[in-house]
Amino acid sequence: MESEIRGSTWNAVSTVLAALSLILVIINAGLVVRNESLQVDVTQRQQLINQGLEFARIRQTLAQLLGNLAISKNDRDLTELLSRHGIAVSANPSPASQGKP
Repeated sequence: MESEIRGSTWNAVSTVLAALSLILVIINAGLVVRNESLQVDVTQRQQLINQGLEFARIRQTLAQLLGNLAISKNDRDLTELLSRHGIAVSANPSPASQGKP
């Protein structure tokens, strides 16, 4: 009779442990899916940041070209347009922009 009790106890314990491991596998699968969706979101945000940096370089180059054009053509309207957007146009480059200490 004692062996029957041990056998049924081990069966119950092994069944509980099997159920617990199954629950943990399901939780793990859910976390993997959630992690993948978060990685996609982070990748999309990183691409947006990279595009913003590219556009900033393009805006800077465009502003420099327009500033040079405004100076070379002595275009008052273009100079005022750039000034309204916070871009100062001057005929003499500053020492810092010439690269000399």
